[in-house]
Amino acid sequence: METTLVQGITYTYNTKEVDNIITKTIEKIEKVIKENEYQVVGNIEKYYALEWKNISKNQMKNIQKYCYWISKNPTLRKINTFFSLLSRLFGVEKVRVKPSIKEEKIQKARKELAEAQASGNGQ
Repeated sequence: METTLVQGITYTYNTKEVDNIITKTIEKIEKVIKENEYQVVGNIEKYYALEWKNISKNQMKNIQKYCYWISKNPTLRKINTFFSLLSRLFGVEKVRVKPSIKEEKIQKARKELAEAQASGNGQ
């Protein structure tokens, strides 16, 4: 039997403890959103009061893995994947976190610059 050991993650299969872990992770996500001025599409508040269904131990383990990764290094991709996982498992409305308006403008300007450079070099 092959097992993988991930340093630092301790798994629990008690729904109350997993609910506390999810709550702490969502609080950390809200802090990151506020610090980086990210845009949120949807309502995060619904994730605080999750209605537990029959969720397997493997699904609880996946939730705890994402919580651990977000606590170590929260990125937009990890955050959106975490909300997607919770929305699938609990049937909650999806929430999407987008970059800040300032960051979107910067990305758009970089894209336009790259297109301008590509068209200028071809002549």
